[in-house]
Amino acid sequence: MSLLGKTVILSKWLFTQRPTSLAIDITHRCNLKCLHCYFWREEHPGELPDSEMIALMKTFRKRGLRAAILYGGEPTLRPEVCRAAGEIFDACLIFTNGTNGFAEIRGAKWIVSLDGPERVNDEIRGIGVYRRAVLEIRRAKSPPLIHMTISRLNMGCVEDFVGCMAELPIEGIGFSFFTPAVGGADSGYALTLMERDRILTQLLSIRKKFGPIVGITPAMVRQLRSDGAFFSWNRKELCPVSTRVRCFNPAGEAKFCTYGDSADCSRCGCAAVAAYRGALCPIDFRTMLVILALMGMPGRRLITPFLVR
Repeated sequence: MSLLGKTVILSKWLFTQRPTSLAIDITHRCNLKCLHCYFWREEHPGELPDSEMIALMKTFRKRGLRAAILYGGEPTLRPEVCRAAGEIFDACLIFTNGTNGFAEIRGAKWIVSLDGPERVNDEIRGIGVYRRAVLEIRRAKSPPLIHMTISRLNMGCVEDFVGCMAELPIEGIGFSFFTPAVGGADSGYALTLMERDRILTQLLSIRKKFGPIVGITPAMVRQLRSDGAFFSWNRKELCPVSTRVRCFNPAGEAKFCTYGDSADCSRCGCAAVAAYRGALCPIDFRTMLVILALMGMPGRRLITPFLVR
């Protein structure tokens, strides 16, 4: 049924404008306070207890949302909710800082947020975080994915970071660009569009060097470049998140975006939007294969050679 469900998700993407996914902050609690994270700076209402959070996920599954992305806070602080999500949805991604390990959850993939080699990462995320996360990555029974948020804090070490991660048992590395809040104090972390264009060019060179472990394609890059498709979608009314994804906070209340209601869309660096539009606007075979691998579709070894260029 999971394979059938994933096929339904892709069919909806191709032939309808209906929502397919639930993105939910399952907790406002976290064991870290990363410099660039908007979430811990905000005040939050209480969070739903496990039973109500799981019931909410089941409700949206019945309404046709077959995929889920779990955020926080730190999702590993709610292990029962994570396990339930893997059972409820046909595809499930769980973002974590990696310091609490990776429980085996059927139907789910772990995505570890790291932001550079040890020194740079720990300046952003806290002393000792890098070593703890790397230790847990080595212990994991299934290779996790890695996600790097590129900002002014780490823009000079992207290739070095990829080199470090390539030595670990991981499935791949994805990238987003720091998205500030409108009028927020965090705006200084965001790159200018010109700086971002240079990093995007660099990412394609890194992909050629390290291969398909680097999860960004030319079509995805085009969505984020200022001389590409970026200005055709960087407004709330045009963002695919508004039609494809239903976003909720830990109290079960709707919000517009995974980055929060105050996200500055004019400077959005969301990897999910880049992947979705890169795959479908127009249809791009290589980006579609990246998404299929991310969803855990079978046959990854057969399609890997096609992911490189």
